[in-house]
Amino acid sequence: MAEDFIFENFCRPMIDPTVQGYNFVNTSVYALILLILVWFFIIPFLKKQEIQIDIKFMLALLPFVVFGSAFRVLNDIGIFSKSCNPLEFGFYTFTPGIWFLTAGLAILGIFIAKKTSNGNHEKFCKNLAIMGLLISVPIVLYLFTVFKTWDGFFLVLIAAALVTLVIKFLAQIKEKDFFKEKLNVLVLGGQVLDATATIVATNLYNCGEQHPLSDSILGVNPLLFLVVKIVLALLIIHYVDKDIEDTRLRNFIKIAVIILGFATGTRDVLTLGAGTCL
Repeated sequence: MAEDFIFENFCRPMIDPTVQGYNFVNTSVYALILLILVWFFIIPFLKKQEIQIDIKFMLALLPFVVFGSAFRVLNDIGIFSKSCNPLEFGFYTFTPGIWFLTAGLAILGIFIAKKTSNGNHEKFCKNLAIMGLLISVPIVLYLFTVFKTWDGFFLVLIAAALVTLVIKFLAQIKEKDFFKEKLNVLVLGGQVLDATATIVATNLYNCGEQHPLSDSILGVNPLLFLVVKIVLALLIIHYVDKDIEDTRLRNFIKIAVIILGFATGTRDVLTLGAGTCL
């Protein structure tokens, strides 16, 4: 019974393309695992390494986020075979294994960048970004060579940028300093990219949505999904800035939200470009 439960809720969604990739069970478990890893391992690791949590650090991490998303798309186009066995490479090309692979590479990069920066934060961020670019750019360039839907790819990027700028402008009319912190712009941008990619892919290119909650919202109205994402981003920014006094913790929460937004958004827009959901 336990084996059947694990197979139906975790393994089958990974290896069977006819089954929705996410359900409430595996999504809840993945979220719990992520929370545990962040709270008990990643935060203590960054604190021990005395890493300054700011916009420069986030920008240095973005290439690793792109790597994880792009590497996941390699699975979508059939480069790798899926597996739910952690002892097989295929496990690390799909959720949740891709998280562990990307996080491991990012942590290794942080450790190396720290050791080679001599305490200089700017040099640390530069070294970290270079390592992220070295592993992400080749994969993205390869995906570009197999792209089939360039119009959809650029439509998402342009629409996401425009929506982000408009919301930023409107929010600043009411509260001038709302986006004074540059991390706040990325919090909004990541969520908008994710929403825009999902809406374009599901409505203009007949792609499916793997997340049950997102699918439910899209079923009501596609634009409602964008509104929900924008409101969520604005609320996170408002309450984090208002209620959390510790700058380090405040910025870390924002970075976590940024990574989640850009990871899913980048994967969706690259998948759309590669035409794997057509």
